[in-house]
Amino acid sequence: MRLWVTRFAAYCAGVLTIVSACDVANSQSLYPEPSAAKAADPDGETVRYAIMAALAHNPEIEVARSRTQTASADRLRAVGRFLPNIEATVSYADDSLRSSSLGTLEDRDGTTLGVTASQPIFQGLSAINGFRESRARLSQSKYLLMSAREQVALSASQAHSGVVLAREIAAHRQANLELVNRQFNIAERRRQAGAQSRTGVEQAKMRRAQAQVDLGQARAFIAGREAAYARIIGHEAPQEMIIDPATDDFGLSTRDAALAAALANNPNLNAARAGAKAAKHAKNAAKGGFAPTLALEGTYFRRYGDGILPADEKEYQVVARARVPIFAQGRNYAGLKSAGAAAAESNAQLRGTRLFIEETISRSWRQLGDAEARRIAATHAIDAAAASVKGLQIEYETGRRTVIDVLNGQRDLVIAMISLSQAEHDYRIIQYELAATAGRLLTTSDE
Repeated sequence: MRLWVTRFAAYCAGVLTIVSACDVANSQSLYPEPSAAKAADPDGETVRYAIMAALAHNPEIEVARSRTQTASADRLRAVGRFLPNIEATVSYADDSLRSSSLGTLEDRDGTTLGVTASQPIFQGLSAINGFRESRARLSQSKYLLMSAREQVALSASQAHSGVVLAREIAAHRQANLELVNRQFNIAERRRQAGAQSRTGVEQAKMRRAQAQVDLGQARAFIAGREAAYARIIGHEAPQEMIIDPATDDFGLSTRDAALAAALANNPNLNAARAGAKAAKHAKNAAKGGFAPTLALEGTYFRRYGDGILPADEKEYQVVARARVPIFAQGRNYAGLKSAGAAAAESNAQLRGTRLFIEETISRSWRQLGDAEARRIAATHAIDAAAASVKGLQIEYETGRRTVIDVLNGQRDLVIAMISLSQAEHDYRIIQYELAATAGRLLTTSDE
């Protein structure tokens, strides 16, 4: 891009010499001289830095991380179903605090200390499947956290490229306005000299008004992109924006390679897989509601009479207790139906996510090829416009062209440069989307 700006500046300098000879234009150049151009700031904001700043700033990351912590707590709760339930009790009874109708319980006067324990032995496989479900849910939450990070990285990349595009278009529109202003001034002076009709002046005036509108839209475009950048990244867009050369290569050389990477690494797809697995375990756990359960229960009580807790008696027992559900008000049946429907829904979502990933990769790959073709075409258009300006200069010197023709050629060169900026932006955006779908954008940025 800077090469074309330099060449364009050289062409403008040549036209200024011609205009000066005709005494119909000023001597101000369109673009600053290369020595006056601002050098690239080595501390400018790169795409990678923007991604890292967005990851630290975006609240969606904290939301996804909190959900992961919740899923981790749920897994711990599922582990607890295998552990014993132990509780201690303390009771005190006194004859003065009892009515006479409870006289038969006078031997229970005093303090009672007790410990009750229950150890599950068999829970109809509901516990083990519940644990497997919670483990799959934890994996799903981790993949969703990765998805949130990948999406934030994509948004940051798009915001960075959007600011770059907006500023380039505004610079080109500013250059175009200066050319059209010069064209209008030349047409007006030629009209005053009798060498230009009123119609030509009005045409130049119309082009100048349109150029002013285009520049205003470009500045509004900058304002919108910079505001979005501040929202996504967490700070204002700096003056110097740098496109990372490394972001041009994500290791996706072919469509099949991109699809294979997406099917293996896409966090949304992996989250859907984990969700389907969790739903399957939840369905198996619901089947446990129809199965018998077995638990080992033990109790120990020690009762104390009057005085300083003199030992009075001890009681303990160990019981193996089996429970067989016969009718549970339809809760087990309804739970199984609900879990089955949830499993079917999760499987359908998994298929839909996979189809969407395949569609996205196929579409993005075709769009990437089209964007590359537009980049090449835009480069050729600049070559043609530059050659046209050079030819118009030569023809002007031989009296076959007017200064207006030369300035029109320069305006076409500005428009070609805008097209190249847009094509390069589109190419980068499609690369970012393709890399994010393949699960490569954040990995490459972290390296």
